[in-house]
Amino acid sequence: MEGARLALGGDPPLDVLGGVDLIAHAGQVTAVIGPSGCGKSTLLDAIAGLQPLDAGQVDTGGDVALMPQRDALMPWLTLGDNVAMGARVAGVASAEARRLAAGAIRRLGLEGFADHYPHALSGGMRQRGALARTLIAGRSTWLLDEPFGALDALTRAGMHDVLRDLHAAESPTILLVTHDISEAVGLAHRVLVSGPGPMRIVDDITVDPADPAVAAGRALDALRSAGALA
Repeated sequence: MEGARLALGGDPPLDVLGGVDLIAHAGQVTAVIGPSGCGKSTLLDAIAGLQPLDAGQVDTGGDVALMPQRDALMPWLTLGDNVAMGARVAGVASAEARRLAAGAIRRLGLEGFADHYPHALSGGMRQRGALARTLIAGRSTWLLDEPFGALDALTRAGMHDVLRDLHAAESPTILLVTHDISEAVGLAHRVLVSGPGPMRIVDDITVDPADPAVAAGRALDALRSAGALA
């Protein structure tokens, strides 16, 4: 994303992305943190092509899968059909999509639940289903928009382990939006810190996995200096 800028309608218009320059390194997890309303979700929508920009450009080759804040499972479809939808949208034939979905469901620890509807699943199971759907979309870049924010602490820790395992096996480029500093430094190779909206990157932090507390402290200082903390 190069020099991207977006202003939403109004009088005056609301400046949401204030000239963001961002490069996500291939095969790495890059986290974006910042206060609520700073434009984090809008950034992912723009990268996914769901939100047109007023200026600048996004270069992803169109090879992206977006996992939104909520699992977005369709309530009238079974878990298996919801997961298969990730491949179907990518143009995979129905029978092959079902085969891929069955494999992803086993891989995400959901075997035995393929015929269940979303209302019968726990929050963590629904998020695993959404992640399985993202996995079989066959995209090299995953855009994850606060995917674990609605989960309790124990379930969230389990989902962190799931994401680490998937990344180790598949090596996708991941852009993770979160408001949680500990989640950011625990999952990402690199953390980009935004101040209050319009979005602007105020720090770019490399995480040392042997001592993530250093990156966490720096991120907190950056947020404080940008006026993002009360």
